[in-house]
Amino acid sequence: MKFGIVFPNSGKTVDAELAAKAAVVAEESGFESLMTWDHYMGEHPEDSQATFDAWALLSFFAAKTSRIRLGTCVTPIPFRPPAQLAKVIASVDVLSEGRVDPGIGAGWLQAEFEGFSTWDDNETRFKKTKEGIELMLRLWSEPRVDFEGKYYSARGAVVEPKPVQKPHPPLWFGTLGRSMIRLAARVGDAWLPTYVPADTYAEGVKMIKDDIKEHSPGKKFTFAYNQFFPLKTAEEYFKAIESFVAVGCEAFIINWEYPKEEVLDRLRWFSKEIMPSYTGAR
Repeated sequence: MKFGIVFPNSGKTVDAELAAKAAVVAEESGFESLMTWDHYMGEHPEDSQATFDAWALLSFFAAKTSRIRLGTCVTPIPFRPPAQLAKVIASVDVLSEGRVDPGIGAGWLQAEFEGFSTWDDNETRFKKTKEGIELMLRLWSEPRVDFEGKYYSARGAVVEPKPVQKPHPPLWFGTLGRSMIRLAARVGDAWLPTYVPADTYAEGVKMIKDDIKEHSPGKKFTFAYNQFFPLKTAEEYFKAIESFVAVGCEAFIINWEYPKEEVLDRLRWFSKEIMPSYTGAR
């Protein structure tokens, strides 16, 4: 079992000093991954609208750390031009010396899209995600790309330097829709859903495993889970972790939305009270 945290890029954690300290403590405490949300706005009008750009924040984390993996939970592919996103991700992968795990989603926050991008129906966002990934994968592997899709095009596009990780940075899909789960099995490297019951998670694991067995036998794939609400006691965490371990979870990722003054102490507490039971560390 591997453990990671999601350090929110919005609200009370829009604090450069806290972000730097949290990255260092997370790495020192033995967490496998450090992720962040990828939002430009809060969900509700009364929410804090303060945010860091997720990929700028990951680059900041990269400069403060040397081992911990870095990713988003998750990046909505239709939100940005995918060719530009491919360049950003490649740059962060190079700057972090190959530690990036891009999160992949189709987006869900309509107000955010209307403010900064273009909002489409579910089917169109899925199709844009699929086409966008196709373009990104080509940009990460080919010297020069000409691309003509239904939604995106490129003429002589060059992404250099290429990502350190070959053939490309691992794609972590955070999704529940059947079409997106099937896409995750075909082109993804990990599944990271949020806020689902264990029985629903088990259905997704089976769907992905069946698809991989049929289309990509032997493919390596990671099954992760994002615990959306941070818990208070060790007993609560053990119960939650065990329920997902039982249905195939290999990486447990927690949203680190504790009160600002508790963030660092909670990281140390989790590494001492919870992680040794699964990693053997003492």
